Amino acid sequence: MEYAVLVDPAKCIGCRGCQVACKRWNDLPGEATKFSSEWTNPPKLSFNTYTHIRFKLEHNEATGDTKWHFFNWRCMHCKTPACAEACPVNAITKYEDGPVVVDQDRCIGCKFCVSACPFGIPKFDAVSEKVYKCHMCFDRVPSKEPACVQSCPTDALLFDTRDVILQKARERKEELKGYIYGDVDNKPLGGTSFIYVLDAAPSVFGLPEVGEGIPPTVPVIKYSKWMLIPAAIGGLLYLVAWRKRRMKEKEA
Repeated sequence: MEYAVLVDPAKCIGCRGCQVACKRWNDLPGEATKFSSEWTNPPKLSFNTYTHIRFKLEHNEATGDTKWHFFNWRCMHCKTPACAEACPVNAITKYEDGPVVVDQDRCIGCKFCVSACPFGIPKFDAVSEKVYKCHMCFDRVPSKEPACVQSCPTDALLFDTRDVILQKARERKEELKGYIYGDVDNKPLGGTSFIYVLDAAPSVFGLPEVGEGIPPTVPVIKYSKWMLIPAAIGGLLYLVAWRKRRMKEKEA
């Protein structure tokens, strides 16, 4: 059974409850941040911040009106993830029930996935030399909904089977006279497991141009199996050197 999450920014109040729930479930530390004119805190995703609330201010020049938009942002969990295709050591797995998960034990820190993702999601930690991102609480799904969804007080996040979520997205789109973002059932993404229903154009939210039938503007990197051989060899040599360095540090 495949599951998905519906993200409805029109219902989001910017409470950041999802951020806190994600940190607590994954035992992630807080980040020291500074005030941002956009109010988004932390300002962006990082290797230890898997989800965050973006604040976007929409200004209507014709009427002079302004409107705040709040929305949850993290990995989209593509059905055909470019990050997984780019990984030379198969450290990224797309599970049948939806989540796209990075196995840090296999990750060699090559950052191919960082370059390949059209949404700019995977983040590299220079200390551990690994890549991290939201894993859709694969250790909870489907017996429990993701921590971010469970914490949302306004149902701006809904968890269900993907078919049900798609139906709810279409109904909500008609209600809002808005847009569906992320449900791309064509290549290269094949659709996503996080699906947005927006009450304004994706550009208002600062989202990459990928929507209903629109391919991402950021190129997706793909490698043939022959191209992966030198990458795998390079990764293996890198791993050996990394282990030797760690052993020397421990001896010291």
